Amino acid sequence: MSAPSATGAGGQHAAIEHPLESDLVTIVGPAGTGKSVALVRRALRAAHTLGPGECVLVTSAAAHALEPLRALIDDAESDARIVCCALGRVAFEVLEQCTPATGGSRPALVDDARAEEVLEEVAASLFALEWDEFLSAELDFEITGMRAPARFAGAAYRLIRKLRMAGFSPDEFMRAALRGATAFYGKPPNLGSVELLQATGAKYRDSLRVTPRELARQHAREVDLATILARLYRAYLERMAQAGLCTPIDALVEAARHLELHPDVRAAVAARIRYAFVDDAQDLPQCDARFLRALFGDALERVTLAGDPDQRTTAFAGPRADGIMEGARHRYALEQSYRAPPALVAAARAILQPAALPPGSHAVAVVHRAHTMRAEAAYVAGAVAAAIAAGTRPRDIAVIARSLRCVDAYVDALVARNVPVDPAGAGCLYAFRDAEDALAALWAVADPYRHDWLLRNLEAPWLRLSDATIAALCAEPPQAQAALFDLPGGEDDAGRRWDRRRDVRLAWNVLRGENDAALSPVARERLLAYRAARRRWLANEAAMGVGAFARHVLAETVLAGTAADARAGLRRGLVARLLARLDAFLARQPRATLHDFLSHAERATEGDDEWLDVESYDREAVAVLGVEAAKGREFAHVFVVDARAGAFPRYYVPDSFLFSPRAGMLPKENVGDAATAARTAKFTYFQYKLDLRTKYHAEERRALYCAASRARERLSISAWGRATRGIGAPEFLEELRGIFGEASSAS
Repeated sequence: MSAPSATGAGGQHAAIEHPLESDLVTIVGPAGTGKSVALVRRALRAAHTLGPGECVLVTSAAAHALEPLRALIDDAESDARIVCCALGRVAFEVLEQCTPATGGSRPALVDDARAEEVLEEVAASLFALEWDEFLSAELDFEITGMRAPARFAGAAYRLIRKLRMAGFSPDEFMRAALRGATAFYGKPPNLGSVELLQATGAKYRDSLRVTPRELARQHAREVDLATILARLYRAYLERMAQAGLCTPIDALVEAARHLELHPDVRAAVAARIRYAFVDDAQDLPQCDARFLRALFGDALERVTLAGDPDQRTTAFAGPRADGIMEGARHRYALEQSYRAPPALVAAARAILQPAALPPGSHAVAVVHRAHTMRAEAAYVAGAVAAAIAAGTRPRDIAVIARSLRCVDAYVDALVARNVPVDPAGAGCLYAFRDAEDALAALWAVADPYRHDWLLRNLEAPWLRLSDATIAALCAEPPQAQAALFDLPGGEDDAGRRWDRRRDVRLAWNVLRGENDAALSPVARERLLAYRAARRRWLANEAAMGVGAFARHVLAETVLAGTAADARAGLRRGLVARLLARLDAFLARQPRATLHDFLSHAERATEGDDEWLDVESYDREAVAVLGVEAAKGREFAHVFVVDARAGAFPRYYVPDSFLFSPRAGMLPKENVGDAATAARTAKFTYFQYKLDLRTKYHAEERRALYCAASRARERLSISAWGRATRGIGAPEFLEELRGIFGEASSAS
């Protein structure tokens, strides 16, 4: 018989004291009710029962949100028998131990950017149309997304990543795709229903006006698309296995498979990892749940999960372990908030369920709409500076955005007021201005003919060349020496409007000084100093090694100077993280060159799954966070920024193709000379049937609630620009203005 749910403070105590050897235990409750505290205290209790060689695993389904758990463990002065790390890391260690025993070689853990490079390598022959199936006309090359190879490869990798999370093999994927295609095209639904037409925008209603012949054509192309993706998926897995590479998701899938196939290995690992405690379990991916079940059994004995369904924000990132918390026999529901006063709790809950606020809410929660982003950033920076002046420590303040890809204006406004900042969350390290300056300095040494990076280097603070100087460096010298040999020509030279030497002229003038006579004395002096430094760097490169060489170059460029303001602190922190990425890259690929790392960083900048680690380099700074990075943390003052339609919440923009286990492939674009509409009928139908846009915006609403519920004392939600009609995405800020009433403001 299942134990009754316990609530409130007593529920927290009961969750801690519940028998450790029982089946799955779940701790649920709204933000601030002490779920993480109860989870860690239960883990500490378990640590005191361990035998020799045993340990307790404490982790989070939000793999990058481990710092708050580590802080709770450290505060309790725990011993080393508590391991706090991502579940993917544990799976990788299991895989390292398993593969030699089963005749394989030890794998290497890589990130998604490297894995996507592997997929592009195996897809090169596809994009060149070299497959035999194209030559024999078995496949039609007019496939959704194929006209943009880079976009197709990115969408294919994201699909493969989700298939791996769900445990679909290439063959299982192909069978599901064929079943879904047969079910839809064999007996098409009513594409002319009134409800469907009303739910479909006028722009795409023509996709529903299809003939049987057009449906047959779309069917054939969908099957071709599934065939291509299944072959790419299979080739990708083979190439990753040959290279001995795996991502954290691969590690979870393969480690679970090893544990399921080898009971002796499972027993050995289970004897070491005695208990598991998982925070933010509402976001637990399917692959993580499969690994836990492979290790602890289907009943998940000795496992405790803590989470809040209202803070689920990653459903569209891949399949989640739906129902894992609801199905627990032992459930403890916490209700009393320890984080914030009732007025602030009610203000945050109003994001999920609009309701009248209790007295006092207007004093602790405010919404603000500015005319421009710059004005909003100035408002936020001014409020943060005022809070610090009033005695709040910078570390007790957070600026939270949907992701870090749109925080530059807010960071600039804060450091302009000399407020120290420390960013973390979903976003790319290499896209920050200071990190780009560091990459430019390294590119100018590794490959000066990358003029895009060289130009940034010339404008950087260590050279500070003017636009006029750069224009002179891009020009042909007035008395250029005739070349001894002409550059080799190409087939397209006849149509060129410039000399081919223009492609290398900037680097020649920078390195060789052929146009120094056209420069001012100051510019010439700076270039001469740079050339001398570059020659000195290159002379020591071989003896220093890649990591030391990069540090030497950056010490004389990006990190030169002794400034101690907020801007310099941010720069030092970002460059330190970049160098840590370089060290990790070299540890995975000891033979790699600096050029290899820079190419990898450039590729990572284009990806969507980059993450800036939460581990802070400046623990006395204002935290600038993405929503996922804010989970498990709390601050006295929280500023949720850029809460406008299209940014927070984001617009729903589906990939070129989606996949459903029941519906099969859902190609978005209808391609081919005979296409009668821009979208396929199947995509339009299932977007209505599955109501994807509504589900997506519901997740965005939960993300806003998650961000707002981090506040202990005061909450501010702001946006800029005019409010929209809320058709493409809801206007959350306007909803809150109606609830908060006189607390709202505009500038």
